[in-house]
Amino acid sequence: NNAVLLGGATPNVTTENWFGAASAQGVTFGPTSLTLNLPTANRYRGAGVWLDASAWAAGTVTVGVNVSNYTAGVGGSDILFQAYAANGVDASNSVSLDLAFGPPAAGMDQTGTATISALGAAQNISGAATQDFTFTYNGTDQYIALVFAISNADTTITTYEAATLDNLTVNTVPEPSTYALLLGGLGMLALYRRRV
Repeated sequence: NNAVLLGGATPNVTTENWFGAASAQGVTFGPTSLTLNLPTANRYRGAGVWLDASAWAAGTVTVGVNVSNYTAGVGGSDILFQAYAANGVDASNSVSLDLAFGPPAAGMDQTGTATISALGAAQNISGAATQDFTFTYNGTDQYIALVFAISNADTTITTYEAATLDNLTVNTVPEPSTYALLLGGLGMLALYRRRV
């Protein structure tokens, strides 16, 4: 169940080369893992994967990831998770997410009528363990990007944060109204079977 975070873009959703950055930029891909280790001040680098959300129900999305080889940062060095939504993407309208500029707005770009937006605030990774991050999915967004990035925000950093991430999981939890519809449908099915 190991997840290679080096996922390519979905059709017509373009990505900057930071989605497949070399280790010289502080992002290293293994066969099943992603290592973020950027020992340079005033830098932001990361990696992510686009997911087709067309079959998702509205509700809470939980993204889980195993964190190992963790080094705590001192003085403005953080490893972050951020989700983004893209809509209106087709052969003529596209979005891009450049992870060299930092979240959320600086690296987002859109052409034509396509749109891209951050889903909630960036969330910090802290410590070596399995960690969960949540965001709310509205039930209509076309594509969702899951981004993991390292941010070294200032020149006073004395120890840079670093970690290896693997075993990415994504779980969607429908809103209560969705459960009611599902249960109602099952009830109708049971009533139909009883009458047959």
